[in-house]
Amino acid sequence: MTSFPPSSPQPSDAPYGQSGSPVPAPGTDLTSDLGAGLKFAGRAMLRNPVSCLVPGLIYAVLILIAVFVGIGAAIGLIGARADELASSDAAMVGLILLSIGLSFVAVLLALLIAGPWQSGVARAGEVIRDGGRPSIGQALIGPGRVVATAMLVLVIINIGSLLLYVPGLIASVLLFYAIPAAARGASPAEAMRTSARVAMDNLGTTIVAWLAVMVASSVVMFTVVGIVIVVPFMVLLQLGMYERLNGRALPEPARS
Repeated sequence: MTSFPPSSPQPSDAPYGQSGSPVPAPGTDLTSDLGAGLKFAGRAMLRNPVSCLVPGLIYAVLILIAVFVGIGAAIGLIGARADELASSDAAMVGLILLSIGLSFVAVLLALLIAGPWQSGVARAGEVIRDGGRPSIGQALIGPGRVVATAMLVLVIINIGSLLLYVPGLIASVLLFYAIPAAARGASPAEAMRTSARVAMDNLGTTIVAWLAVMVASSVVMFTVVGIVIVVPFMVLLQLGMYERLNGRALPEPARS
């Protein structure tokens, strides 16, 4: 990517370093790009807490309901037929398989709920990137192509995780930028192809950004509050990194 000559205007997010030397152009330096992406995600959330977190609370409750209903149905089914299970190995195997199926359906429902949530965060991120302040309504759900992309990505990653886990990890890295690409106007298939290309062209930066999300998720993902924070942070970071790796400087999120 062409760097800025000394006389050219520098990106608006950080024109010069402490030493007075020009900051690397977007998409040319891992530290600069990752720092800009993290700063954009963090400040976007801090300056738009209601639109970023209220939809998350709604979706998190829906996801928990779906998971608990599925798991509760499986446990209840096993408890109701405890006597039959004790007398028949075939009945036990069948009921265990049915319980696994119910749990899988619950997880699938959770994924279908998470897709619209991520699309809403992406839509809010687009508003923030363009200098605006998103409303709760805008952050609740994004355009259909973004919803479809988010759900496809989630399904692909989870199927990959079931296949000895490693394919899921690879898919999560290669599809890291699919939602931002869809938010920029790409169809679901085009968004996934674009994401894979950007990820492969910037593999080191993408892996570091992905690891940052994984570390944050592992720390707080097991609480409702943690889920509400991690999901918008992840999508906003993806959006910020996608902009940087495509040579576009990130703006300062608008203040209230």
